[in-house]
Amino acid sequence: MIEFGELRRDVTTFLMSLRQAVDRPYRGSPPFHERERERFTRSMIIIEEARVRFNSLTRYREEPSKEVWKLIRQELLEFSDLFISSRDIDPAVFDRRFRIAPIGLRERENASQFIASMLARDEITVAEALISFRSYIEGVDVELASTQTVMNFGDLERIVPRQQVAPVQFDVVDGRIVVRHQSSCALESDRGNVAAALDHIKGAGEKLIESLKNSNCDRRLLESVEELHSQICSGENVVKIGLTNMACGIMGGKFQEELPDAVSAMVGSYNASISMYVSQFPDWENFTQKAAKIDVDEDDVAEVYVAAGDLLDSLENNKKLVDPEVPKTIAFVRQFLTLPGASAKRAAFAMIRTIENLVSSIFHHSISFFSKTAEKTVESASTVASKVIIGLLSVALVGASGIGPAAIRTGAPWVQQAAEIVQKQIDELVK
Repeated sequence: MIEFGELRRDVTTFLMSLRQAVDRPYRGSPPFHERERERFTRSMIIIEEARVRFNSLTRYREEPSKEVWKLIRQELLEFSDLFISSRDIDPAVFDRRFRIAPIGLRERENASQFIASMLARDEITVAEALISFRSYIEGVDVELASTQTVMNFGDLERIVPRQQVAPVQFDVVDGRIVVRHQSSCALESDRGNVAAALDHIKGAGEKLIESLKNSNCDRRLLESVEELHSQICSGENVVKIGLTNMACGIMGGKFQEELPDAVSAMVGSYNASISMYVSQFPDWENFTQKAAKIDVDEDDVAEVYVAAGDLLDSLENNKKLVDPEVPKTIAFVRQFLTLPGASAKRAAFAMIRTIENLVSSIFHHSISFFSKTAEKTVESASTVASKVIIGLLSVALVGASGIGPAAIRTGAPWVQQAAEIVQKQIDELVK
């Protein structure tokens, strides 16, 4: 029996690999003849339709019900039969070598049994791969979701974790959400090296800023380096520093041609030094390892971007309950979602974890109030305290509902579960 998340990764990897097998002969030279072009187009449509239909059933679920899994299996088997038997598929496709789409070293070392079997077969053809895939889907035993039990307020403290490694953590102080300022710590054995590296980076940052000011570089690059230097000097959370350095490096590459060679080299050296610096911290290693494992795509990144925007709107509408630094910091993390390629995936994980921390801080702060309410030791929703709690929870619910689907795919189903419990509790308070 395998976890559904493993099957989802297997199916996604297989469909991507099959798409590349169809596309490989035409890279750099698209099909010219009309019949060839039609076959190529039809092949791609069949694969893409299977991917979209699969995602529509699996994307927002941690595990499927028996009924959903039955439908998923049926559609994947129908896709396999259609691709194998369709006259629109060029027969030459089936004789091509099938290669698993590029995956990282860590993913290869921890590959599922199905993917590992594909990687072990050097000369497997597309036809053989399709037969193996069909056999796998037909015989696989997936852990299915049991009937969901009804959870109540008493489960909240159990299912909501404490805040996790992320660019930002939060506290609720005197009824207001504030940013928790907490520097990351290196291992004791590395602290000497970290201190020496920090002194070097501070000096290098000052020289680089001065050089950029004396050049005609784009103002955005200067501001990016100044922000990074400020975080280094103030001892910011290492995850925040790492993300800012990532963005700064991308921007440095973008404006490389506008810089003198010496200044361009200084930017590259500065970014490399900070990359080595943050790698000395367990928090950064923890964060990057988890970010590498999450299953998100461009659509997920877009959804998280929208969710963060909705949360910022909610914070703006509840200014009395929010320290001004909170929306400013969330907006700062949100900007990383516009980075290209794999950087956006890491940024999405950072944003999800940041919002999770905000939700967690508010929920845990509210537990004691709910307990007193249940014990009739405070008045009903007409009290000032209850109005503040309801306001805080309304902010948390906006964040939780926005990232709920993405949180499931990053290993945090508690977000949606806790949101349902809290919403029921609010409904009781305002009756």
